[in-house]
Amino acid sequence: MEGIRLANTNDISQIMMFINDHWKEDHILARDKDFFIYQHQDNDIYQHQDNDTINYVISLESGKINGILGFIKYSENNSDIATALWKALKSDARPMIGIELLQFLRNQEGYNIVFSPGINKKTIGIYNYLGIYTNHLNQFLIVNNNLEDYQILKTKHEKSSMPNNFILNSDYSLSETNESELEFNFDEYDCFIPHKDKAYFSKRYFDHPIYNYKVYAVNKQGRVSSLLVTREVVAENSKILRIMDYLGDERDIVYISSHLYQIVLDHDYEYVDFMCFGFSENILVKAGFTKINLNSNELIAPNYFAPFVQANIQIHFMADTKSISRLRICKADGDQDRPS
Repeated sequence: MEGIRLANTNDISQIMMFINDHWKEDHILARDKDFFIYQHQDNDIYQHQDNDTINYVISLESGKINGILGFIKYSENNSDIATALWKALKSDARPMIGIELLQFLRNQEGYNIVFSPGINKKTIGIYNYLGIYTNHLNQFLIVNNNLEDYQILKTKHEKSSMPNNFILNSDYSLSETNESELEFNFDEYDCFIPHKDKAYFSKRYFDHPIYNYKVYAVNKQGRVSSLLVTREVVAENSKILRIMDYLGDERDIVYISSHLYQIVLDHDYEYVDFMCFGFSENILVKAGFTKINLNSNELIAPNYFAPFVQANIQIHFMADTKSISRLRICKADGDQDRPS
């Protein structure tokens, strides 16, 4: 069928070939079909009988794909969705294919808010023209002051002397949890965008085929109040810890940051960082985090590790919503934390 439509399993090979030929040769989504299916096909729990949909919008002309827009669902019903690879070939007959793909997705019934972390800075004008909100993630970190020098972090001084003032509260604890032990009311926080249900969370972090995530329960007076997801990153013969996702009450961060710092010390991480939008800067600073000035070289905490680039990187995002106060975007949202 010509024109623009949602993809299905019969389109997988042609989409992968398109990615290889027109996005990036030997990209993981072009060479690893199992990972492609993991990333862009619904969870088994979401699948309905005879549903072979793949989460891509595609444009076809003369039987060949000339445009793609991938996306990731966050819940089963009325899902918020994050866009991923977006590429359209030049066409004199249809010069706006890329915009048409996005508009098709925006108009689809059954989906809620469309957003995307990691957009190209050059496309911000397009999103703004379409009335779509754009901004960037902020980066906060707690540095390991026990180390004498750093290979990943770059500071003006050989040894960091950044203050780590933690607030201790015996009502709070932090404990690693697994899928079978997971107890958390995901619906309690469905006011935030994107809303993540348990099936998405389990697939994204417990079932990831390549990355090893650790999920921690924030226990408040014996009840799981929040969830925090981390991933270790190794580079330059050193390593750091990254907070990839956070669900729950952001005020809990103030009382569990000392536990996070102990993890940093126990594993000789250079620092723990948190790239996010929608979390209170005052709360994070109170918890002992320092906000990085992404336009300065005074303190550099890299974002790119494959290949490693020792530079501060600003991650831009778009969100098709007027409810800006409800946005909570973290480093692992969309396809930002994906093998390449």
